[in-house]
Amino acid sequence: MVALAMLPPALLSAAAVAEGRRFAPAEAPPELRPAVDRAERAIRAAACDVERRFGEGDPDANAVACADAKPAPGVKVGRTSARLRNPENAPPSWARAYVAGTEGRKAARVAAAAFDLGDRVGLLRPIETRRRCLGCHARAEDLSEGTREWLRNAYPRDRALGYSLGDLRGFWWAEAPKR
Repeated sequence: MVALAMLPPALLSAAAVAEGRRFAPAEAPPELRPAVDRAERAIRAAACDVERRFGEGDPDANAVACADAKPAPGVKVGRTSARLRNPENAPPSWARAYVAGTEGRKAARVAAAAFDLGDRVGLLRPIETRRRCLGCHARAEDLSEGTREWLRNAYPRDRALGYSLGDLRGFWWAEAPKR
């Protein structure tokens, strides 16, 4: 858990709310399970879409799992990180403290988390840095000059560099209504 005293004041109230209502997805209370399942399906569909387009995304997604992966209506999905490349991918408010508290860790040591958000459920799934991720997320000096130039132009405030194999690169997130 994130030590609440170590959080900036802007995150303190969100963390205090979220910390008391966070669960491992498989251990969510029965009344949250349908929304957690919809969030899981939405993340799977989004990860499979990224896998198909870019050869990245959910490392466990395979042809069979992705064959029938479909978006879940009414569920918001995105990717985020403590070290953003694109500022538009900032974590949702309910996820900020958890995302910030996991910075610098290995993905295998970070658990997925479900959050009771009142009328909806939030879900975070870790993204592990794989070999193919390092083509754009390794140390700047290890990237090709063309990649460095493209990143400088496309993302002038890029912070998503310096990762190594197995590092937590960020999260897939989803918000699903409880009903």
